[in-house]
Amino acid sequence: MSINKHKIVTIGKLQNKITKILDIDLPNGDISMYPGFKKHVKKRHPDCVKYIANVQDIINNPDYIGVHPKEEHSVELVKIYDKNILLSINLSTKTDTEYLYVSSLYDISQAKLNNRINSGRLKKFI
Repeated sequence: MSINKHKIVTIGKLQNKITKILDIDLPNGDISMYPGFKKHVKKRHPDCVKYIANVQDIINNPDYIGVHPKEEHSVELVKIYDKNILLSINLSTKTDTEYLYVSSLYDISQAKLNNRINSGRLKKFI
C-alpha cells in the first residue's frame, strides 16, 4: 500500500482473472482509495465503517464478482463476512489519465445477493 502527499492510497490491483471472467475492458492496474471514500462510507453507510479495513481483502479475495448494469466502467466485488459487503470499483474517465478507484462500500441483504446471483449479475469467484 502506498500513500502520496494527497493521502491517496493505492489499495490493490484489479486482478486479470476478474476482467476475463466478466469480459470487461478495464485496466488491470492499481486501485486508488481517496480520502473522500472514508467520508462517503461514514456518511452514507455508517454501519459499514468497520469494513473499510477489509478493502484489500475484498479486492484480493472476493466471493462474488459482477458489473453494475448501468455502470459500464465498474466492477462490483462482494465478500461475505458477518454481512454481505459490496465494494464498488470505478474507472475514472474524467481526466486524460484513466485510473481505478474504490467508490463505495455497503452491505446488501441475502435476498439481494441471491437475486443478483440468480440473474447472472454476480458470479461466484473461484
